[in-house]
Amino acid sequence: MVHHYFENRSFGEKRLVIHADNCSGQNKNNAMIQYLTWRVMSGFHDQIKYCFMVAGHTKFSPDGFFGLIKLKLRNSEVQDLADLVQVVHNSTIGEFNTAQTIYDSDGNQQVYFYKWTEFLSGIFHKVPQILQQHHFEISSKKFGIINVQTKIEGEKTEISIFKKKKAFSSTDFPNILLAKKLSVERQWYLYEQIREHISDPSKKDQYCSKPLVSKSGKDESEK
Repeated sequence: MVHHYFENRSFGEKRLVIHADNCSGQNKNNAMIQYLTWRVMSGFHDQIKYCFMVAGHTKFSPDGFFGLIKLKLRNSEVQDLADLVQVVHNSTIGEFNTAQTIYDSDGNQQVYFYKWTEFLSGIFHKVPQILQQHHFEISSKKFGIINVQTKIEGEKTEISIFKKKKAFSSTDFPNILLAKKLSVERQWYLYEQIREHISDPSKKDQYCSKPLVSKSGKDESEK
């Protein structure tokens, strides 16, 4: 999603300052640091500063906008994805909140996912003690090198994460990550646990139809 945002929502910025909370699953991880380094090395940006807020003080404007979505959702009936998209759009005046779906209303895919972790791990080393750092600076002046700080007024430490033995090419790109099909267990969960909560009869079979395979994995259509 970050790559899609840069490719479709940016204005060609050469210098970026990005703020995030300390969530290691989404933000403070090697894949994200490596991806931002890859963007600088590929010439998309001259400099990126990636800053993490102090633990216990990580509530900022995006959280407020998510809160508005939650408030709207509590008082809305959501039967399908289209309804949820409408909730997001109606949660703010002036369309500050907008929903990005994977497919458009005609079924055409808009957002693609790629095997970034696999791709980047072949180019970069991991950042040592990454969870202890709060500021990361990547510059085109220092190829494959990042400056890290534990606090804003602290000393900067240079770390080379580029695997020099591997030739770098800005034209290299990861393979597409394809979505997996719903497991038999998940299909039966939707049919038995979720279907009853859909009030629109036309949408029951659209989203929670009876699986064509039994819970043991046998084809039900052969009966």
